[in-house]
Parts: sequence; structure tokens; C-alpha cells
Amino acid sequence: MILISILMALIIERLGARSDYWQIDYYLAHYQKWSYQKLSGDWIAKSNIGVMVWMVVPAILVALLYNFSDFFIWELALNVCVLLVCFGCASYRRSYKAYLNALARGDNEAATLYAFQMGQTKTEDEPHGETFGQTLAWINFTHYCAVMFWFVALGAPGAVLYATTRTMVELLKDKTNAEPPENQRLCVDMLSQHSARLGVLFHALNWFPARLAGFGYLIIGNFSKGTGSWLKYLLDFKTCNRKVISETALAAEQIEQQYFGCTYEAACMMRLVKRNVLFYLFIVAALTLFAGLN
Repeated sequence: MILISILMALIIERLGARSDYWQIDYYLAHYQKWSYQKLSGDWIAKSNIGVMVWMVVPAILVALLYNFSDFFIWELALNVCVLLVCFGCASYRRSYKAYLNALARGDNEAATLYAFQMGQTKTEDEPHGETFGQTLAWINFTHYCAVMFWFVALGAPGAVLYATTRTMVELLKDKTNAEPPENQRLCVDMLSQHSARLGVLFHALNWFPARLAGFGYLIIGNFSKGTGSWLKYLLDFKTCNRKVISETALAAEQIEQQYFGCTYEAACMMRLVKRNVLFYLFIVAALTLFAGLN
């Protein structure tokens, strides 16, 4: 069931689940608007318990839907729909295509702007910066690998809880760079004073999946070059998981510096992260065969 659900969701998402109805931020915006209309928005915003409960409610609702029926088709359909929504990264896909088009016509300034839209805060030439390929590795991890991990570990509610936390952290991060869209502004304002706690929760949810994804990079990439980077962060609980993923991915793919910021770098990293998704699928298949995962 779990393996079939993931495979079907990946295939459908690849074929074209791009509308707003397959993006979790669309539902969170409506959920937040409903919360302010029906509940006390101040209670949610000012109470630590309130905001945590607010974030867990979508996962609880999915769990209730899951227990509505034990019919195989119902559970499969719900799993696939939840995964599609949690995978949803249509905005990143649009920015990625625009980035490649900008590079193709030689517009490096526009390419940099599109890279920033995808979450690259500093270029590789700046101190503590990262390459565009490293940004791609992080996006792939948070939108696919980590979602798959929590889906396997806790089922559909686990995937929803992770995707909700990820979306909230991304919205709060975007607020520092630009004004959020109108349909997301209330949500951002409500959670802004809880950004530190959300960051800690997001770090905890990513810690083990990041190490697992890093190990996958070693298996499918350059093992000898990437091992040092992976072992350095294996038991490190403080370093940002984004740094763990980006450094291990770059070491495993071993892209030469002269190709940074080129389409070649993006193509190489996309191949690596796609193979890493296959690595995750292999683990799920192995657990299904040998550990009775169902």
C-alpha cells in the first residue's frame, strides 16, 4: 500500500498536477482564514499551545478521514491525494524553467533573480553562500524525500504535519525577503512571533531524513568524496540540515567550480536528486519485502 501510493503520487505529479488544488499552501490559506473567522485569532497567535494545536489539526483531520473506511481503494486514493498535495512545488517548477530560459538567452541577472525566488539566499561567490545546484538539492529533499520519510513513518497524517511545518517555515522566511501574497498574509502575521519554535520543530523533523538522504547521495554518487562530508554531520544535532544536504550533495556529485551557475550544474544536480528519490523508493521496497511494511 505505502509503496504503491508513493509510486502513483510521483507518476501523477510528474504528469502534471500543477494547479493550486494540489498545493498545500492553498489549503493552509483557507484553513487560516476559517480559523480567524470561527476562532479567536489572537488566542492562536499569542498562545504557544494554540499555534501548535492549530498546526496539528490538519494532520488529525486526515487521520479521521483515513479511519472513515478500511476499504483498500479509499485508503489508496486518500494516500495519493495527500502525497500529491504535500509534494506540490509548482511555483518552484515555474521558477526553475524560467531560470533555465534566462541562462539560455544569456540573461544572468534574471537567472539570479529566479534563483532567489527558489530560495537561494546567497550565491556561491558570497561568504556562506551556496550554488544553485545545492538549492535544488534542498528543495527536492523538503518536497519529496522528507515527505516520503514521514509518510512511511506516520502515514498520511505524518506527511501532512511535515508539509504544514515546511510551508509555514517557508512563508516566514519569504516574509523577510518580500511582502507575502494577500491570501497568505494573515497566516504569516499569525505565526511570525513563533518563528523560532517553528524553526526548531522543522529542524527536528528534518534531522534523521537529512542523514538518510545524505547516505543516499553517497550510494548513488561519488562515495569516496561524499563520505567525509556525511560523516562530519552524522551525529551533529546543531548544524542546519540545509547545510548537511547541500554540502553532501555537492561532494557526491563533484561538480567543478567552473560550471557553477550554468545549466550543466543544474542538470547534474537534478539527475542526482532524482536518483536519490529512487534510493528512497528502494528503501521502502526493501522494508515492504523484509520488514512487513504495509
